[in-house]
Amino acid sequence: MIFRFNGGGVTTVRDRAVTINDVARIANVSNATVSRYLNKSSAVDQNKCRSIDEAIRTLGFRLNRNARVLKMNRSTQIMMIVPDIENPFYSVAYKVVQDIALQKGYTVTLYNSNGIEGNELNAIEIAHGLKIDGLIFCSINDYPQVFKALKDFGKPVVASNSFGELNFDTVHSIKGQGLYVTTNYLLSLGHTKIAYAGGDENSVLNERRFTGYQKALSEAGINLRPEYVFNFDFSMEGGYRAAKYFIGLSELPAAIACANDLIAMGVIQTLIGNGNRVPEDVSVTGMDNIEFSKLCMPPITTVTNNSREFAENCMELLLTRISQEYEGAPREYLTSRKLVVRESTR
Repeated sequence: MIFRFNGGGVTTVRDRAVTINDVARIANVSNATVSRYLNKSSAVDQNKCRSIDEAIRTLGFRLNRNARVLKMNRSTQIMMIVPDIENPFYSVAYKVVQDIALQKGYTVTLYNSNGIEGNELNAIEIAHGLKIDGLIFCSINDYPQVFKALKDFGKPVVASNSFGELNFDTVHSIKGQGLYVTTNYLLSLGHTKIAYAGGDENSVLNERRFTGYQKALSEAGINLRPEYVFNFDFSMEGGYRAAKYFIGLSELPAAIACANDLIAMGVIQTLIGNGNRVPEDVSVTGMDNIEFSKLCMPPITTVTNNSREFAENCMELLLTRISQEYEGAPREYLTSRKLVVRESTR
């Protein structure tokens, strides 16, 4: 049932969609004021906002998003593509992105790619179809086809890696810095038999973190021992498999530098389950400082990778592109890294 304001009250009409004109008449404001209200403009008087809100509820008005997209060539939608939504780093980052987006009048579509090339390409294709205004693209890989698809997307992109050079606005850290910091800390404790528990060995992220581990050992004059390197994936299952592998060696490493906190959690629980003490027998470090890292027993020595900082800077770069406030060369924001010492090392 549709309502129409006729000057003497509200009458009902049928078989017609409610329009902004109807809302404006019921609220006794102009069409332009309703439009500003719907676009979340701060310029609308609070009394008029209440009148418009009441009219919208009375009429059951629903904004026709498809028509709006066609008219404005904008969807007020952002897509965030992540490789693993079960990793707290990405779930927290998404929450921050969504909170900022809602404040700015945008909605966020989340796509979990599992780090698979075909899924990332599919996500970009979906973004085309939805006329997404901009992408936040998080990946652990540098797939050439995905890079091409992002270049051809035609809308603003903020990426978590630079694909070898600065092609998009990018938010990331100095490559390998986190594992360089944790490995150096283990060296400072006197450890020389330090193993590496990594993620997917084919991923760019794992390659970069392994490089940090390698660099620290090299600078300390310690030769890399191939048997002290185990890669699987960036999960607790990966940590479980890594620990089982190291336990099976003729000489258990004195310390294990893990490529992220989830791996470290899996390593610690498996070592303890096997009768090894952490850190008395084996010191373990993580990476990312996710919330669970301080709840693990023992709490994990790790390095910060602030997902809030990451998300806030992604949104700052993306929104200034979408609004055309900035139209210059690609920008790079380097996130900070800080060692957090807890009870998993000695």
